[in-house]
Amino acid sequence: MRLIITLILSMISVGSFGQSNSEKIIDCEVFTLDIVNQLSMQLENNQMDSFDIIMNKWVKSCSVSECTQRLIILKKILDKKESISAIRTYFNNDLHRVFKYRIEDSKKINYGYIYSDSKAYYGYVPLRHPIDWVVQRISMDLLKSDRLTPDEKLICIMFSGDTEKFEKEIKSHEYNKSFIKQYLLKKFRDKRNSWLAYTIYTGVFRPISSDDIFTYSPMFGLTFSNPLRNKLIIELGMKFRLNINDKPFNYYALGDTNSVNSDVSIFFGGMFSYKLYESEKLILLPTVGIGMESINTGLSEKKSKSADIDYYNVETIHLSFGLSGMTPIFRKSYLGLAINYHFCPYGWDENLHTDFDNNLISAEIFWRF
Repeated sequence: MRLIITLILSMISVGSFGQSNSEKIIDCEVFTLDIVNQLSMQLENNQMDSFDIIMNKWVKSCSVSECTQRLIILKKILDKKESISAIRTYFNNDLHRVFKYRIEDSKKINYGYIYSDSKAYYGYVPLRHPIDWVVQRISMDLLKSDRLTPDEKLICIMFSGDTEKFEKEIKSHEYNKSFIKQYLLKKFRDKRNSWLAYTIYTGVFRPISSDDIFTYSPMFGLTFSNPLRNKLIIELGMKFRLNINDKPFNYYALGDTNSVNSDVSIFFGGMFSYKLYESEKLILLPTVGIGMESINTGLSEKKSKSADIDYYNVETIHLSFGLSGMTPIFRKSYLGLAINYHFCPYGWDENLHTDFDNNLISAEIFWRF
């Protein structure tokens, strides 16, 4: 017991000593309000001599916030200094999202209550504070000059509070190489790649042998897949092959051998792809497919005493191996090309009395949404 009491007293004395020798804790809410009021007046009167000193003290005492970084960027643009590093910091820390919500919440009737519940989120700068109006005015003045870089122009449009103009302007080709546009496109695409997707396929399909029942056939398909952010991509769906200019073949059904001509072949199954290589412009995926293929013969019969119909089609397993490559287009889609080898052992269907080439190839263009 004595040992426990001694330890407790030692901890209390150490804690008291540390507290007495530590620096006075700053109330960031009070401190920030005082600082932001000073900066607001200085910016309004164009008195910027002590800006850096005040800003350094603010950041050192209460760390970086959306408002501090916004003012740092604005000051660098006004001084015609390199600003891209400050802009990168602003976006890499998602401060642009804080500013977006600041604009939206400031327009609401209950903005005061919203701020009271989110003081730390807004860096202890009240919504509708004069600093916001001063920054908007200066940003609009800067937009009248022709010395701004693409990123500086975009950031000034943002700081002016005109969100609709920002969304419209950023779509212009003028900003394709700007950091802000590339950053937001990547963020949007990363978010989109975390959703389920569907893919539309079109292409040509043909047997390797030039002397076969089938020839060049157009194909179409639709698949659904898991998010692209995963290394392993699994697709499930159907593909249709239109059998154009094909020859008739013999198929046994309905008690007789029939000479038939197929209009369509249907594949239903899955494809498994692995992201072998990925960059901003290209994704390469080796692909393996497995499923069932059914070649329509047009032969059927209605069951007696039933409304059901029996269809007699050539059915077999369908295996494929290939390589796909796709590149991002627009904001969320991908355009790709796939080359595949297919193995379909048609002879497994004992009712098929004509030899088919079991080896086929295809070239497909696909659009992933």
